[in-house]
Amino acid sequence: MYSSFSVSKRLILVPILVMVAQVVLMRSVLSLNMNNAYVEHKCSANQGEYKLGSHYKKVLDSGIQELSKDNEAFRGGFVYMDHTDIKEVRFEPERVYITFQCRGDIYGPRCRSCFATARAELFKRCPRDKGAIIWYDHCLLEFSSISTSGKINYDDNFCIDTARARPNAKTHTRDEVLEFLTLIDNLTNIAVTKRNNFVKDVDKPALYAAGEKRFGNKKMYVMVQCTKDLTPKACVECVSHNVIQFQNCYENKPVGLKIGARVFGRSCNFRFERYPFVNAKTSPNYMKF
Repeated sequence: MYSSFSVSKRLILVPILVMVAQVVLMRSVLSLNMNNAYVEHKCSANQGEYKLGSHYKKVLDSGIQELSKDNEAFRGGFVYMDHTDIKEVRFEPERVYITFQCRGDIYGPRCRSCFATARAELFKRCPRDKGAIIWYDHCLLEFSSISTSGKINYDDNFCIDTARARPNAKTHTRDEVLEFLTLIDNLTNIAVTKRNNFVKDVDKPALYAAGEKRFGNKKMYVMVQCTKDLTPKACVECVSHNVIQFQNCYENKPVGLKIGARVFGRSCNFRFERYPFVNAKTSPNYMKF
């Protein structure tokens, strides 16, 4: 038989445990947003491999080393490098093309930190491939033996989804999907027309936008970004292509939108979640719809 004291103590402990669980969950979400988690990588087998000590390896190493010293790249969050060894006299000198970009709200030391992590892991995961790309939450890094600047990469795209559909979405299935697609379209238009106010003396569009909008009784947080070597027209084309290609990733037919999804690519990406995942204060073109 339980005493009244032990029963009352259990009744008090229940709400306390619930509160603790909520705090732990909140902290885990905040930690996820702040941490630079590994997402995916791809080694480009079609470009072949280089040998250790080869001229290509020397050019690649010197390009990566030069980029690691480029403070302007980390301040602006993007660099595309066409690199070769000018000291080497060759009829057709070997070239390495390096692309590095941070997420739109990531600058300075955090951007540099992501580069250092991506560089080390890419060499580890694709140790002799002439072409490779790696994605993290905060950045992407690609090196290639083929020039990729200004070209939409349709091959290296993939999607990570939150499989469960939104609770009680059956009451507004198509409306919610259409609202989401409209939001993606609006953010893409903002990304290709508005400049980044955090970067001085740059009049080009930011090719990045993020924002939030209330859907029913909850908010949705969305981000769109293209690599800055694309034109605004190519950025729109890239996002539109991925929205169509990965429809089954973000939409649960016939139930409605999933809780969240992330579409990654070399040329563009978009993401939506039911929780904030970018820093609104450091995000250029952050909108509240």
